[in-house]
Amino acid sequence: MYNKTVLDNGITVVTESISYFSTVSLGLWWKTGGRYESLSNNGISHFIEHMLFKGTRKRTAFDIAKEIDAVGGAINAFTGKEYTCLYARVLRKDTNLALDVLSDMYKYSLFNEEDIEKEKYVIAQEIKMIEDNPEEYIYDMFNASYYKDHSLGMTILGKEENIEQFTKDRLLEHFYSHYSPDCLIITATGRINHDNFVNKIDGLFHDLKTPGAQKQLLDKPVPHKSLDVFERDLEHIYLCLGTDGASQVDRKRYCLYALNAIIGGSMSSHLFQEIRENRGLVYSIYSYVNCYHDTGTFGISTSTSEEFIEEVLGLVKAEIVRIRDHGISDAEIAFSKEHIKGNLFISLESSEARMGRLAKNEIYFGGYIALRETLHEIDNIKKSDVDEIGNEIFKNPGDIPLTILGKTDKERVSKIWKD
Repeated sequence: MYNKTVLDNGITVVTESISYFSTVSLGLWWKTGGRYESLSNNGISHFIEHMLFKGTRKRTAFDIAKEIDAVGGAINAFTGKEYTCLYARVLRKDTNLALDVLSDMYKYSLFNEEDIEKEKYVIAQEIKMIEDNPEEYIYDMFNASYYKDHSLGMTILGKEENIEQFTKDRLLEHFYSHYSPDCLIITATGRINHDNFVNKIDGLFHDLKTPGAQKQLLDKPVPHKSLDVFERDLEHIYLCLGTDGASQVDRKRYCLYALNAIIGGSMSSHLFQEIRENRGLVYSIYSYVNCYHDTGTFGISTSTSEEFIEEVLGLVKAEIVRIRDHGISDAEIAFSKEHIKGNLFISLESSEARMGRLAKNEIYFGGYIALRETLHEIDNIKKSDVDEIGNEIFKNPGDIPLTILGKTDKERVSKIWKD
């Protein structure tokens, strides 16, 4: 059962009571993230996330970890482009403990200068770790090109030169202006009594005041269409391509989910079967859908050896052209619907996934989207609509932005892709 309450200071409390779950998942979700940064403070949201774990007025960093570990629970956080989350998963009997720890981290984190200096080194290592992992790094490089000169093109971790310049005052200024109560959604799923939960939240957070600062308006990005080759001495050549997708509030996203399942979103998809299974040219190849408030991308990513780059690129382009010119079959649309629904149902067996679904519905829709409504949208996906969006996003295959990382020649790649 779904319930929602907005407290006087603007905090939104959303719960879903599920009587058969033995665990409760709790999340503090702020409507801020990498997209709400600038070039000069890129990485600050992620840095703040780290600092929330470094100790409070009454708990050390060790205490935070130990108290949750002692009851067999889990506590973590992540920073995204459009939201940041601090969450815990515990047994129902330990709900109040988890709430106390999370509220303490939000309200009373110390941001000690000594810890800030230590964390600069930790995050620098995290940045290097990503840069040493081309399979992940290729996405950052693609986004930087595709969303050039826009905050969506910046990395979540930020640049090392930015991280070095962060001070306690600068971190706290951003924290108070972007993590205020009116930006906060608290979600919980499991064996939860909503009224009791709200009373507990109100007791813990009623003293927080909303500053009343004007919220930052989102600037819709203009995608840049380019072919970029970044030379690096690697055994493999990594590639990522993407084109216009759909926003989180655009119903066309369901058609993209269906197209994704057919093209590269499953082991039985066209790209995986043809390029991995039939020809053995790659280890991994897949497509993906990213949706934001006002925009989105449909992308494809893989890696291969230098000797196979022309063949792999040619096969990817051939698949794009085939979808554009011939669309999908009736059997494929039926398959994709069942694939999407199956994945959805399986994910919802986790209280943590349900907790996240509550938050994202609130962030993007301002309310609850019942599962039956989502299933209705999936069942209503039409072959003609999928064909139409496939024709639209793949209209000019040679113009689809492409980013490549590895040892290869740009002219060689351009000849394959542009011709």
